[in-house]
Amino acid sequence: MFGFGKSQKDPLADAKSAERWLASFPASDPLAVHAALLVELGALTERDARRTPARLEAVFYLDVQTEALRKSLTAQYLEHGNRSTRVESQLWQALFDLTQGFLLCYQAFDREISQYSQNNRWQLLQPQLIARQIIHQGLDAKIRLYRYEQWIPARWVDLHALFQTACTAQIERAPVAVLAGSVLTTIEQEYLRVLLLQLMNAGNLSPRHVEWVAEQLSEWCAPLRLNIEASTLTSFYVDLGSRTGLKRRGPQPLEGRVVFLDTRPLHAVLMQNVVMLEQKVRNNPLSERGPRRAEQLNLLTKLASQIDPEFRPVVRRGERTDATGSIDAIVGFAKISGFLRDDEIGTLVDSGARARSFGDALEIATFGRMRNESARALESVRRRLATYAAPGGAWEIRDVSRTGYRLVAPMTIISSMTLGTLTAIRADGDALWMLGIVRRMKRLTTERAEIGLQIIANHLVGVELADQKRGDSDYSVDGEVPTVSSRRFHGLFLSLTKRESESAIQTLIVPAGEYQAGKRLRMSVAKASNAIAFGRLLEQQPDWIWATIEPLDNTHRDERVSLARGAL
Repeated sequence: MFGFGKSQKDPLADAKSAERWLASFPASDPLAVHAALLVELGALTERDARRTPARLEAVFYLDVQTEALRKSLTAQYLEHGNRSTRVESQLWQALFDLTQGFLLCYQAFDREISQYSQNNRWQLLQPQLIARQIIHQGLDAKIRLYRYEQWIPARWVDLHALFQTACTAQIERAPVAVLAGSVLTTIEQEYLRVLLLQLMNAGNLSPRHVEWVAEQLSEWCAPLRLNIEASTLTSFYVDLGSRTGLKRRGPQPLEGRVVFLDTRPLHAVLMQNVVMLEQKVRNNPLSERGPRRAEQLNLLTKLASQIDPEFRPVVRRGERTDATGSIDAIVGFAKISGFLRDDEIGTLVDSGARARSFGDALEIATFGRMRNESARALESVRRRLATYAAPGGAWEIRDVSRTGYRLVAPMTIISSMTLGTLTAIRADGDALWMLGIVRRMKRLTTERAEIGLQIIANHLVGVELADQKRGDSDYSVDGEVPTVSSRRFHGLFLSLTKRESESAIQTLIVPAGEYQAGKRLRMSVAKASNAIAFGRLLEQQPDWIWATIEPLDNTHRDERVSLARGAL
C-alpha cells in the first residue's frame, strides 16, 4: 500500500528506483551490472511490458550511469583485443550487447510515444529519446567498424527516419542534455557524427584509430550544419530517403529528400594539423615522438582525403587492372614462418630426388632414383599447406597493381585478421610465395570480405637466426676475434624486385622484441649461412618487426646477402 520495496520489485519504475537499484551492485563487479542491465532492458522490449514516461526517464538515467562501464569495456578491447580471438570476441560481444540493449529498448519506447502525440509529458521526452537513439546508432556503427563491418541498408533507413522525425517536429537543433555531465548537444550534431564516422572510414582504420576519430568528432562537427541548398558545387549530400550515407555531389541532378553538408571547415582543420605535424617531423626527425607523429600524420592525411569536397584521387604507385583467379593464403607471422620452417620449399621442389628418409634412400639404392618424385613432392606440399593455410578455402583475385592485390576472402578468416597482418599468397600454379601486409579490410556480406594487400616481397624464405656475441679476446684466428652463436629464433627473409632492371631489395622480418639497431646475427637457410646486422626499422606491429639488413661476412662486404637465390 505504501510502496515499500518498490525498487526491488521494479528497479526501473522511475529514475529514483533505478538509482537505488544500480547502487546495490558492488563497484568492483561491472560484469554483474552488465548482465542485470541487459535483463531489465530486455524486459522493457516485450510486447506486454508496461512502458511509461517514468520508466523511460529511468532508462535515461541508466544510460548516463553506464557510460563508465562502456568506456572500461572499450579500453579493455583496444588494449587486449589483439591477444586472442576468444578475448576479442568476448569484449566485442559485451560492447555490442550493451548498445543493442539500449537501442532496442529505445525503439520500443519510440513506438509507444507515437501513440501519444497529444500527451505533453511524452512529447517533452521525445527530443532526448531521438538523440539517444542516434547516439546508440553511432555506437553500433563504431563497434562494427572495429571489425571492418559496414552497415546494412536497413540501418541507414532507421537513422534517416529518426532525423526526419526530428526535422518534422522542428527539434533537430534544440539543445538536449543527453551526454555525461549534462553536456548539451543537438540531434543534428549527433546525426552528423554518425554520418562522418562512416564517411571517414574506408576500411584502412584500426580499432584504435576508429575510437580516436569518434572521440574527436564532437569537436570537429561543432561548426558543421546541414542545409537544403548546396554552398558549393562539390558539397557532400545525403538523401534522407536513401539507404546510404554521405556522398560526393556529381554533375548529375539530384532528386529526393536531399540535404547538403559543406565539409570545408572540417577539411581546413585537418589540413592545419597535417601542416603542423609535417613541420614537427621535419624540424625534429630524430625525436622520440617521431614514430607517433608519423602515424598521426598518416591518419590525418587519410581522413582529410575522405572528407575533401574537391575529389582528388589518390596517386597510385601502380595502376590497377582487373584480374581473376584464385590464390592460396597463409595468414599471420607465426603460421607463415612455421610453414616455411616445416620443410624447405626450395629443396622440396628443386631436389625431389634427394633422400629424405630411410625409405627414400632405399629406393635410390635399388632403382637409382625415386619413383614418382614429383607426385610425392606435390602431395607433401598439399599436406603441409592444408595444415597452415587460412580456413575457408582459396581466395579470389579482384584486381592487381604493381604494389598490391585486391582480394575477396571467406569471412571465416576475417575475425582473426587486423590491419598490419602478414599474409603469404601464392597464385594457382605458381611455385613461389609472395608476402604482403593487410592495409584495408571491408566486410562485403556475412560470408565474404574484401582485403587490400600491399606486396612487400616477391620471394620469401624462412631463415634461422642466431645472436652473435664476441668470443674471448685472447683467442683469435688470423687476427680476428671469433663470434659465438647463442639463442636461436626464426624469421622471414624477403626479396622484392620492383622492376626487372633493378636489383632486389632484401629485408628481414623477425618476432617482436628481437629487433635492435646494429644487432649482429648469423642467418642460415639450407646450407648457406651469412653474418648480418640489423639496419633501420621499416615497420613494427604487435607480433613482428620489419627491418633492413647489412651483410657482415668478409667475403661479401661489397655484395648484398643472396640467400634467397640459393634457397629458391
